[in-house]
Amino acid sequence: METIFFFKNMVPSEEEKLREYFLTKVPKIEKMLSHFSPDSVTLQVKGEKFQKHSAYDVELTMKSPLGTLTAQEASHMITKAVDLAKDRLMLQLKKNLTQGRRSHRSLKARSKMEMKISLPV
Repeated sequence: METIFFFKNMVPSEEEKLREYFLTKVPKIEKMLSHFSPDSVTLQVKGEKFQKHSAYDVELTMKSPLGTLTAQEASHMITKAVDLAKDRLMLQLKKNLTQGRRSHRSLKARSKMEMKISLPV
């Protein structure tokens, strides 16, 4: 999985903190994407600091064979924003993976049913 970082209105120390903290969370995401090739998944991490409210906004955008998933969270702490956005992305990913499996199963079940119906008695 390729990870790309974008920052807006953040000082270098905050950028480094976001980068390091997020990279500790990446193995859990990669574990869910183990059946995809590493080249087929791109994850964009966008971090923004709001000066007026002293808050951080983290947006995660994942492009994979399943489609594009987006999760965005805002908080006064970088780590909390990263955790919440990652959790949201993981929920979407789980949902898409299970939907794909269900539709695949239903196709198999349908084909078996059609075979039973079409066999002469």
